Amino acid sequence: MKIASLNIDWALQTSKEKIAQFLNAQNFDFLILNEAIDLSIRNFPYKYFSDQIPDNTDYEGLNYSKYLKGEKAFRTMIYSKIPAKRKFSVIDEKTSLALEFETKFGDFIIYATIIGTRFRLKPFAKNELENCINDCKKISETNPNLIIVGDLNTSFLDNERQFSINIETTESLKSLFNDLNLINATENITQNIDHIIIPNFLTKNLTDANIFLEKDMLSDHKGVFISFN
Repeated sequence: MKIASLNIDWALQTSKEKIAQFLNAQNFDFLILNEAIDLSIRNFPYKYFSDQIPDNTDYEGLNYSKYLKGEKAFRTMIYSKIPAKRKFSVIDEKTSLALEFETKFGDFIIYATIIGTRFRLKPFAKNELENCINDCKKISETNPNLIIVGDLNTSFLDNERQFSINIETTESLKSLFNDLNLINATENITQNIDHIIIPNFLTKNLTDANIFLEKDMLSDHKGVFISFN
């Protein structure tokens, strides 16, 4: 099974057609996109969106309709080859999305999100961090098989703190993963701020954790993936 994550930066750097063409050539079971617009990715019969950012209005300091020249903005999307069993409520439905899927490894909840939608700009980064922590703690009470995926705007490498919002965000996320018995499968990828965090027991099945897209090829982010069997 393969899970991938990519922030496409609203398709500002590359056309949505080119991004879709590239992603259609990949072989993932789950693909999580951040700062996304709706793409035609034929490999996935199921797609789920966070709530759309409101049109033609100033939302958290930005008019997305003007910024994206009329495209509809979604902070988080989950593309899947299998249908979701159920959806969990989250604090900020325009930023995060939590869905449960039945897999050969058991029932898993994918919590997809972005922290730092405006990077370090307050109060958004702090609110998004707190929402993520509270969401994940609450959801894990129902099912501890939680996979956290998305743009965390954080490198977890000690020599890469310049890539992170601040040390508080980094340490708070580390504490969350530890409390919920989760492992960051992508933490050793250099100059990377998008991550896939998995339950500790799944590490024995992990076969790869790497990049599938270099930074600045389609967006200003690396695309990361994990695979396990």
